[in-house]
Amino acid sequence: MIFVDLSTFFQALKCVFSRRWRSPRRILWTFISLFAVTAVYLLNSFCRLLDELLFPGYRKVTVRRPLIITANPRSGTTFLHRLLSLDRETFACFSLYQTIFPSIVMYRLFSLLGKIDGCCGRPFSKCLAWMDRRFFGGWNGIHSIGLERTEEDEALFLFNFATPALYMLFPFFREVPALRFGDRLRERKRKALARYYEASVKRFLYASGGGNRIFLAKSVLFSSRMKIITGLFPDARVVYLVRNPYEALPSTIGLFTAMWRVHSPDIPRNSEESREWARLCIDYFRYFNANRDLLDSRLMTVNYDDLKRNPAGVVKRIYRTFGITLGPAFADRLDRESVKNNNFRSNHSYSLEEYGIERDWVYRELKDMFDEYGLKR
Repeated sequence: MIFVDLSTFFQALKCVFSRRWRSPRRILWTFISLFAVTAVYLLNSFCRLLDELLFPGYRKVTVRRPLIITANPRSGTTFLHRLLSLDRETFACFSLYQTIFPSIVMYRLFSLLGKIDGCCGRPFSKCLAWMDRRFFGGWNGIHSIGLERTEEDEALFLFNFATPALYMLFPFFREVPALRFGDRLRERKRKALARYYEASVKRFLYASGGGNRIFLAKSVLFSSRMKIITGLFPDARVVYLVRNPYEALPSTIGLFTAMWRVHSPDIPRNSEESREWARLCIDYFRYFNANRDLLDSRLMTVNYDDLKRNPAGVVKRIYRTFGITLGPAFADRLDRESVKNNNFRSNHSYSLEEYGIERDWVYRELKDMFDEYGLKR
């Protein structure tokens, strides 16, 4: 079975029914979400057992020098990750459905359905397009999501109940602190989490024939489990994007509180719960900064504004820094995509003030960041 942090799960569930947080809408959406996740969890657990019987060779896969794109949220990681993912000869990276169903058996099943789909007028593709609109349409213009689109690996940790993303469903930051940092879980839980993640990556590389390619990951919550991941992959290379907190923090709050409008409309924008996202991001910056010696020369820092101005130049610098060969076919495609997406921007705008956050407070909390990276105050 897939490891689950049951103590944290029951702690969050207890909050849903507490006097402070109890509401019919929140209870309804909690049970709808838990029913869906539990159903997928059981399916994945069964299929991963079949993996052990049918595809034991996945265990021999070696994850060599993976490349991880990270930052605090809303700092251009999705754009950079998807640019790099265009180099399919060099990189292997998750699509969203591969993180929701992390099993070789499921990957094979979806591949078979894809072949059948092409012979039958593409009914499955139409169904997927409908699901994308139905379940992810609310994030359009903020963070485009699709089951077949390249995506970060955070959904993997949903089944462990060990991701800060669960605060989108359970806005109980202070009551359920264990979600904040995987690195601060008890040793037994950290090891179980590490085994599960490593096995999931190996399954993906085995199924995709990507054993000779570089595993390309993107995670805006990497700081929450930085020691776990670098312990698993001590040769991992990391690209860290830096964006001015005055812009990144309110955009992060806007993204991660979008779901609250569905199940918790009683939480206003200007609230302590909303501001907890800002505090969490500040904690992540400090934690990453305090532990970046783990990466030594395998860390490359990129300014968000540089990425906006010259995305192709940033990608080429990544290849040079880490000694990755840039093929001519990808170089041409990179230039075309960079021109098309140059100066990318979100259709939504946010300000610190709408969440009751003072700029002076942000500056005091992150003065080291402003000074080190020359960010405008």
